[in-house]
Amino acid sequence: MPKVLIVGDEAVNGISHVCNPKKTRVISFPGDTVSGLTLKVLSLTADQPDIESLVVHVGANDVAKQKSEILKKDFNILLKTMRMLKIKLFLSGPIPSPQWGDEKHSRLDMINKWLIKSCSASSVTFIDNLWIYWQRFHLFGRGEYKVCWSLCATWCNVTLSQIVLNELDISG
Repeated sequence: MPKVLIVGDEAVNGISHVCNPKKTRVISFPGDTVSGLTLKVLSLTADQPDIESLVVHVGANDVAKQKSEILKKDFNILLKTMRMLKIKLFLSGPIPSPQWGDEKHSRLDMINKWLIKSCSASSVTFIDNLWIYWQRFHLFGRGEYKVCWSLCATWCNVTLSQIVLNELDISG
């Protein structure tokens, strides 16, 4: 039975190929939001009683909606829900989109700083994805959106995998 459960929005698609399926289960809910995933966390972990660690990746779809205070409330509810679980907890922060302008990047930076503090106060390990991409948006060239976004999504999957592999020892 897997010991690690990774759940999240579309960004976790493809991460399972770098994880040992005997140790890790990856579940993706494309387009999901923080509030939507919060509703699923308890049932997903209840269905898998052998889970020792939970990695949740969500938030980019919420940041795009431009409602930071609502997003903070939703993250607080998610963190409170996660704290009810007696397992090792990780929250993987939102990944910026190449389509976002300065305003959304600024909002994500603010949310990220808030998440770092909130996760620390909740005994949840925060995975800071913003700095993986910071000042690397040259990867997203005009007219090359799909190719470059695919490259960055792959980079994120590998980076997230390495963080999780190092913390949780879920590799082969």
